[in-house]
Amino acid sequence: MPLTSLHLPRLIFAIVLLVASISCGVSASPEVKPDENGSVDPELILGREIWGIHCSSCHGASGQGGRGKKLNNGELAINYPDKTSLISLIQNGKGQGMPAFSSKLTIDETKAVINYILDVLN
Repeated sequence: MPLTSLHLPRLIFAIVLLVASISCGVSASPEVKPDENGSVDPELILGREIWGIHCSSCHGASGQGGRGKKLNNGELAINYPDKTSLISLIQNGKGQGMPAFSSKLTIDETKAVINYILDVLN
C-alpha cells in the first residue's frame, strides 16, 4: 500500500516517538545516591543538573569521554588536586577544547558540578 499524505505524518510521529523513547535513559547522568542516613546532598543534585545541561554533551553522560576528556577515571583529582584550579579551568576554559563557563555558571554552581564529578562519576 503506497504512503499517502494521511499516513506520512503518522509515520513521522511514530519514528520520532521511537527515537525519543530509545534515547531516554541512554544518556542519563548517574544518579546521586543517598548517604547512610538516607539523605541526598542538594549540592550534588545541583551538580548533576548542571552536568547534564553543560558538560555531558562533550564529556559523556557518565564522564566516559567523547569530544571532551574522560573524567570518570580518577585522573581529574590527580591532575587537579586543588579544587581552586578546577574552578579556574571550568570558569576560564583551556585552549580550543574546553570552553569558558564564567558567563553561564556561578562559582557555587561550578563547585557543585566539581563535587558531582569527583563524588559521583569517580
